Amino acid sequence: FSNRSFCSHRVRSQAGIAPELLDILADAQTSGGLLIALAEDAASSLVEALHRSGGDQAALIGRATQASSGAIDVV
Repeated sequence: FSNRSFCSHRVRSQAGIAPELLDILADAQTSGGLLIALAEDAASSLVEALHRSGGDQAALIGRATQASSGAIDVV
C-alpha cells in the first residue's frame, strides 16, 4: 500500500470506485509496461500489431485531452 499512499495526493476518484480497483493502479506488479502513450493517429495500428503478435489484451483505454495539475482522475 505504500505506492498508493505515495501517489494518493495526485489521484482523484469518482464516487463509487471500489478501493480494490484503486489499489490495482498502484500495484508494483502492474506498473511496468502497462501503459503506452503515443500519437492518437498511430494508436489503432499499434493495437492491431500487438494483437497480431500475440498481445490479445492490448486495448485503447484513454486519451490525454489537455494539460492538468498533474492529477489522475479515475472515472
